[in-house]
Amino acid sequence: MKHPHTKVHRSVNRLKKKQVVQGKKKKGFVYMMGLLTAAMMAGTCLSFGMGYGQWTTVVSAAGVNDSVGSRFSDIKGHWAQATIAKAYEKNLISGYQDGTFRPNGKITRGEYAAILARATRIENARGQEQASFSDLQGHWSEMAVRQLVGQGFIDAGDYASGFKPNTELTRYEMMKWIANGLRKSDSSFQNAFNDTKNTLLPTPEVNRGTIRDEQIPYLALVRGTGIVGGFQDGTLKPADTTTRAEVSAILLRYMDVEGTDASKYSDLNEMREVGTTGTNLTTISNYKYGSGSVMISDLSEADISLSNKSGVLQIHRFIVVDATQSKPEGIYAKLFMPEKYASGSYRTFVDISFKSNLESSNLITFNRGLSDSLIQFNRLNLDVAKKQGINTIPMDSGQLLKKGIKKRIWVTSTLRNTSWSYSLKTDQIGEFRIQR
Repeated sequence: MKHPHTKVHRSVNRLKKKQVVQGKKKKGFVYMMGLLTAAMMAGTCLSFGMGYGQWTTVVSAAGVNDSVGSRFSDIKGHWAQATIAKAYEKNLISGYQDGTFRPNGKITRGEYAAILARATRIENARGQEQASFSDLQGHWSEMAVRQLVGQGFIDAGDYASGFKPNTELTRYEMMKWIANGLRKSDSSFQNAFNDTKNTLLPTPEVNRGTIRDEQIPYLALVRGTGIVGGFQDGTLKPADTTTRAEVSAILLRYMDVEGTDASKYSDLNEMREVGTTGTNLTTISNYKYGSGSVMISDLSEADISLSNKSGVLQIHRFIVVDATQSKPEGIYAKLFMPEKYASGSYRTFVDISFKSNLESSNLITFNRGLSDSLIQFNRLNLDVAKKQGINTIPMDSGQLLKKGIKKRIWVTSTLRNTSWSYSLKTDQIGEFRIQR
């Protein structure tokens, strides 16, 4: 029988080799990795400057090969059990001295910085040269924060009054830091960031005004690449805090996306097209623009007078969902589509401003004033509209559409899934034309 310490030495040697490789990739974190190796060889506990009950890295040479499930007493059956195991194996995260992981525990800025600094592969040539925040001097996370500032993850201007490393991290901070990382990892993500500054985020919070305009491109990058998928109701909850389990899952996904090409992510491509043209039409459908067509983004400032003089409208956004099959496709499907619908066509959801010329609102008359069915005065599903915070035509349209008063609303229609063409003539700038 082999000596009982043989496996221990082999385990330690394997982990030491793995740390050497990681040290080459993350030059700014060599010192921390050296401490970790030393602690493992001694079979002791290494704490990142925090007291008992805080988040510590517990490492024991005898336990290197233990399963994560047996190591952490509180993750069995948790939705993130497999994710936690994977993150632990990659040395991104670890547990507490009492043998727990506390997957639902809140995470601080300092803790998140330490994990993210280990997760990234971005070069850290300048990281050690960055000036530290005054309230970080001597703090256990100082080196990681300096690294992330140098790499471009953290904008020092966001923390002018101090970094406050023990403050609980918000979901927006979490998403902004990794969005900045994507922008540094490949120029295509910087282009995508620029393209999505004026996009429509597929979340009800935009309709409710709880997401600021300057937050949109950061959230678009992480949402469009699938790093952050949102909650069951489609919200992103940027002001909320986040948990150790959530961070584990998100950073593993971030590692898969970092350094790739932004154009490979279809959801992001839809939002980029909306941000630059006002519609996702060509990304989600097989419709194309006709020769000389104006863009949807041009129509926000152009009047479209209804042919029967019943009103005047402007178009701000033209969102398409692929409902040709039994399951709707596209990043905006959940925002606009009801659970039950008739498949076979593309569904359109159009953000318009409209001013009625009629004494009494009449949707049939408004529709007759349009040359074809590209735009129709059809209300969205009212249950969906209420849930998603979308302003649409109420059951009594006269309550909203009053003579001489401009109102901004969403309406819906369809595009045929057959060879067809549509057009819409403006009063000032030409014609919008598409064809299949």
